[in-house]
Amino acid sequence: MFKQIASPLFFSALLLSPLVFAHSGDQMQQVTYQCERNVQLPVTYVNTAQGGAYAVLQIDGQQIPMSVVVSASGVRYESIDDQRRYSWHSKSNQGVVGWRSVDSQGIETILLSQCSTAE
Repeated sequence: MFKQIASPLFFSALLLSPLVFAHSGDQMQQVTYQCERNVQLPVTYVNTAQGGAYAVLQIDGQQIPMSVVVSASGVRYESIDDQRRYSWHSKSNQGVVGWRSVDSQGIETILLSQCSTAE
């Protein structure tokens, strides 16, 4: 239970205090993706000096903290909170948001596709 409470608070603090990163060696980048149906998806990427890689998606009126997981191609993040089972898979300037079912099959449904930046 502590993980569920501490993680969102930790990531909220990270987003509110970018000056902390200048002294710690951590890096933060904010990117806005334009997705299908004209949906804008703000994503904040956090790379820690210790090697951790995280993303915080702002979707459905919530901030979803995610950590990097193994991916065959590109970079894949999955929600840290087991109750909000979002995923974010990005490669170059493209991305896709998914949702994994809670059942044993863990089927992923694509929620937003064709997300891209102008970069």
